[in-house]
Amino acid sequence: MRNLISFFTLVALMASCSQGYKINVNIADHTFDGKMAYLTNYDTGDTIDSVKVTEKHLTLNGDIDSSYFARLIVDGNRFGMIVEPGEINVEWGENIIARGTPLNDKLNIVNADFEKLEKEWDTISEDLKNEKISEDEAEKLNSSLEKKQMDIFLKCYQGNKNNALGVWAFTNYLIYGNFSTKELEEILNKAPENYRSYKRIKKAVSDAQAVENTAVGKMYADFEVKGLDGNVEKLSDFVCKDGNYTLVDFWASWCGPCRMEIKGALTELYNKYNGKGLQVIGVAVWDKPEDTRTAIDKLPIPWHVMVGDHYMTEQTDLYGISGIPHIMLIDPEGIIVLRGLNGSELVEAVDKIMTNKK
Repeated sequence: MRNLISFFTLVALMASCSQGYKINVNIADHTFDGKMAYLTNYDTGDTIDSVKVTEKHLTLNGDIDSSYFARLIVDGNRFGMIVEPGEINVEWGENIIARGTPLNDKLNIVNADFEKLEKEWDTISEDLKNEKISEDEAEKLNSSLEKKQMDIFLKCYQGNKNNALGVWAFTNYLIYGNFSTKELEEILNKAPENYRSYKRIKKAVSDAQAVENTAVGKMYADFEVKGLDGNVEKLSDFVCKDGNYTLVDFWASWCGPCRMEIKGALTELYNKYNGKGLQVIGVAVWDKPEDTRTAIDKLPIPWHVMVGDHYMTEQTDLYGISGIPHIMLIDPEGIIVLRGLNGSELVEAVDKIMTNKK
């Protein structure tokens, strides 16, 4: 009898650990019909489930041991949500929202705060475009909004340390914080111990180390890029040549700020100093090669761009780059003298270096 009770107790415990979820998605756009939808784990990138969209609808079912932050991907469009026990209803239209479970309802409140920041960012961009504010004023306003963004992540984490929402907020707090390895270790020591096992948190730590390895004053790190034609280029093919300084721009075609930087500061510096001691080199990352090629022709970009044969991340990992555009200046001896500057700050700093060089 004792063994029988133990068996049923074990079954009950196992059942209590695994719970079911159901995700109902209604899509406004009928052009998604027949497309595949993928549910992926945000931290690992693993595909959890997939299903075809039928008559503007899809349903995903499964069992989970614990909640996790996920991405729902349909025809290349991504939406972040939390997979947790219960029935989750997603309305996918011009705006996308998931309702019906506690953590997704909390996430909606956080997303509403971010939407307010996005509108403020859009206003700053529009005011700058219409010359209502200067670049310096825009940069100060953007810095203020970045601090607000960090505060939102931190507050969300502090109120949800023991669930998937807290892990997501903490991960993004680390990614966007540009913390040193020492600062990261201090932050992690105060976080739940299991946080160290998450892939994205491990990457935040390795990125911080990479940033320190390639900080201003350090020798640049070389890398190679294999193109669609099979030819291999190295960064060292361009750096330290003919006594030139080299501006290296990590960018992607889908990145609006990258395009603005190319049209603005980088083109200004290229026109000023090309052939006069400064060269510009682009490195296309986080992008499809065909999209990169289209953008190069459309912008257009007059300087050389290193374009790989795949969606490249190795180069940004090497430098610990978590956001683009990211621009660095390498001197004729291969020493990094600037990195992470944009807009008028970049132009002013390069102008000063090129003037002193003369």
